[in-house]
Parts: sequence; C-alpha cells; structure tokens
Amino acid sequence: MLELAIRAAREAGHLLAEKYNQPHQINVKGLRDISTEADLAAEAVALRLIREGCPDACVVSEESNSAWQDCGDSPTWYVDPLDGTTNYARGLPTFSISVAMARRGKVECGAVYDPLLEQLFYAERGQGAYLNDERLHVSARGTLIESLILLDWPRVPALREAAVRLLSRLAPQVDAVRSRGSAALAFCAVAAGWAEAYFQFTLGPWDVAAGALLVEEAGGRVSGLRGQSPIDSIGDQPYVLSQPDWLVTNGLVHEAVLANRPYE
Repeated sequence: MLELAIRAAREAGHLLAEKYNQPHQINVKGLRDISTEADLAAEAVALRLIREGCPDACVVSEESNSAWQDCGDSPTWYVDPLDGTTNYARGLPTFSISVAMARRGKVECGAVYDPLLEQLFYAERGQGAYLNDERLHVSARGTLIESLILLDWPRVPALREAAVRLLSRLAPQVDAVRSRGSAALAFCAVAAGWAEAYFQFTLGPWDVAAGALLVEEAGGRVSGLRGQSPIDSIGDQPYVLSQPDWLVTNGLVHEAVLANRPYE
C-alpha cells in the first residue's frame, strides 16, 4: 500500500509539473476556494492507480468526493491531488500531492510529493518517516523563542480572525512565522525539523492524512487546536481525520502553543 501511495503521488505530481507553466482553467468553488483543470487531471491519475492497485478501495478525494465517510474495514484512501491550488494557479512554486491509506480512521501509510523540488516524503506506521530515503526527525528546539511557526489562512472570515488572534499572541514569543499555502508541505516541514509547529483551523482529511502520520513517525505530536476529548479519539490517537482544526509540532512546544489558543 505504501508503494501504491508513492506511485500515485509521483505520477500525479509529474502531470502537475507538466501543466505548471500552461494557462489554467479556473473554477470558483466558493469564497477563496478554487480548482483548476490540473486538479481534476491529477486526481484522475491518482484515483485510477489506486483503484487498479487496491480494488476494494474506498476513496475520499478533494475534488470528486469531498464528503467524509465511514468506509468500515475497507482501505480508505485520502487524496489531495493538488494541495496549494491558489499557488499553482498564480505560478507560485509551492504545491504538493498528498495520498494516504487508512483503516478505521487510523492512517497506515502515506506520501506527500513536491514535484518541482522532487521531494518525496513518505511514512508507514511503525516504520519511521522519510524524505527521499533519508530518515526524518522533528527538531529538538524546546522553547517558543527558538521556534519557526507555520500557519495557513482559513477561508471563512470568522476563523481567519481566530487565526489572527492566535498569531498575535504567538508572534511576539517566537523566532519567526511563515505561511506556505500547502498544508501537506507544512506538516512535512515539521516532520523534517525545518519548523517547530504548524496550525490551521479549517482542513479536510485529504489535507492532513499523510502529513499527520509523517509527523508522528518523525517523533512529533498531532492534535486539534480545541483539544480533543477521549470520546473523539481512536485509541491513543488524539485526533480524528474529520476534525477541521489542527496543530502539529515537534512535541516540545505543543503545550506552549496551545496555551495561546483564542478559545477553550
């Protein structure tokens, strides 16, 4: 299944790279929410490979099937064929493809591919996280003043204001703040030790499934920003893929970030 996830991410990524410098057809889905012909084409490539390699697959993909669903014991594939569509459509070279497989809500393997930099991040539960075959570890920085914090902006105005409030509390305490426009790559940055934390208030399961496993397998910590109750978690997993709000860190600064959240 990991090999299948990697193949789907790579081949979809190659298609995106080919189309990157071409004019794009923009489809407005909602407020600050667009797709392009490249999203659909990359999704078609990834889903075809997944269904060929895993005939009993249940698929949750951003463009063709964006509704979270309970697939029971069937392998559930979470696919974001173009994470960073606004960047891609404007020519900003930061975007990725995210593919993950889960059972009963627990991610078993996943891959995130940056086709322009040819960086392949991947992980299998219990086997560690890797970037192009090099083992990843979260950073050892343990204080906010040492920390690079990543965030992305919610589309909904009220939640964007919540992000601003959290950022306004964190910014004076940390080393630096960045926004990349691709949640999957932000998760990978934390897993690789390039940043200490990332937060977002509105993400879909296809955005986070592969990245959450990468962070965990690299030794980091994943949770919701609001704090998940035991009834919402799966075993010892302090999150569910269908939750909208996410905080991923190296583990050492997790509580310090949560202490600044704008609501309980």
